[in-house]
Amino acid sequence: MALLRAAVAAIPNVASAPAPEISLLDFQPQGPVIAVRPYTHNDHYWQVYFDTNKLIREIFGAAGYPTPERHYVMRNSA
Repeated sequence: MALLRAAVAAIPNVASAPAPEISLLDFQPQGPVIAVRPYTHNDHYWQVYFDTNKLIREIFGAAGYPTPERHYVMRNSA
């Protein structure tokens, strides 16, 4: 989350006030759910949206975090 805080703030057109919010929302079987909320003017919404998603992928990939996966166990009771 610390890596994201500084990097998201550096994305072009992200507002400095209010500062981007990076927070832990939940724990799931696949891993933690993190909310990343940069603020911007409506004119730049899609640019900031896509740049933020790209940045998350790059930072987490460079850190070596695995891609979340769902695993299912199927049992036959017969």
